[in-house]
Amino acid sequence: MNVTRFFKTALLSVVCGVCVSSLVCSQEVNAPNEIERMKAKYGVDASIADLTPTVCAVAGIRAPKTATANQIEKVVDGAKTSFDGRPAQKVLIYCGDCIGDVLLQKYPEDFEGCLKESDAVVLSTNVMQTVTPVCFATIFSGAGPEVHGIKVYEKPVVKVETLFDVFLEAGKKTAIVSQKGNSVITIFRERNIDYLDFPTDEEAYEKTLQILKENDYDLIVVHDCEYDSVMHKVGTEAEKAAEARRTVLKRWLNVVDATDEAWKDFDRLVVFAPDHGSHMPENSSKGVHGMDVRDDAVVNHFYRWRARESK
Repeated sequence: MNVTRFFKTALLSVVCGVCVSSLVCSQEVNAPNEIERMKAKYGVDASIADLTPTVCAVAGIRAPKTATANQIEKVVDGAKTSFDGRPAQKVLIYCGDCIGDVLLQKYPEDFEGCLKESDAVVLSTNVMQTVTPVCFATIFSGAGPEVHGIKVYEKPVVKVETLFDVFLEAGKKTAIVSQKGNSVITIFRERNIDYLDFPTDEEAYEKTLQILKENDYDLIVVHDCEYDSVMHKVGTEAEKAAEARRTVLKRWLNVVDATDEAWKDFDRLVVFAPDHGSHMPENSSKGVHGMDVRDDAVVNHFYRWRARESK
């Protein structure tokens, strides 16, 4: 090896690394809001807030007035092409709590089915604090904490306009299905939609399959905290956590199959939409999240669209 070239290359790499790091830091400091700061910090083009304007565009419904995020064009264009320009008639969003990108990177075999069934996988940042009510308020308002008002782990009712409000305005019948007390079914109360809560995540999942068969809703949002609950007790690497992770992913795939059967005569969009990831602190046996670190802050949103069978 040419020693002189080696040291020149090494020095150039260090200098370039410093330049890139300085640029990212500058972009982060100068970001106009929390969503853009997180995108700059982690070098990710999308945010979890993009879900609401994207779903609205696919469904042919206006975005909430206070939404500041962008629609994801590859999803909107892909769905519209599949639907021959028609808006989606049915939407289901499955909120797999705490399923971060870190899990996809560590355990890709667990996500093979999800990847196979997805038409678009969108790497996305969330916002600080990386906890459930802050993140889901961001997801369903299409705006950051400075707009929707939830900045720490608390569960007040979100007062700004949300996905639920604009779907209601458009005459779409909506249900939120969840274990009792979970964030999504709590912070989006006081709306003329159906709140279906149950003692366990399993029962909420079973109810989702039932209401799909009954075909009474245009928008169904499911919040599944199975993995998050177990991970907090036993850590992210424990076998019980792995079982819980696989359970949530399997439920999602079963729901996908159920939408194909129940909604086969409708243009439909289904999304697997986690809120945050998690990590293991040093000298701890329990998983946590809430910090401004990549394992907590970066997730994937899995979009799937299918055109109706009948013309």
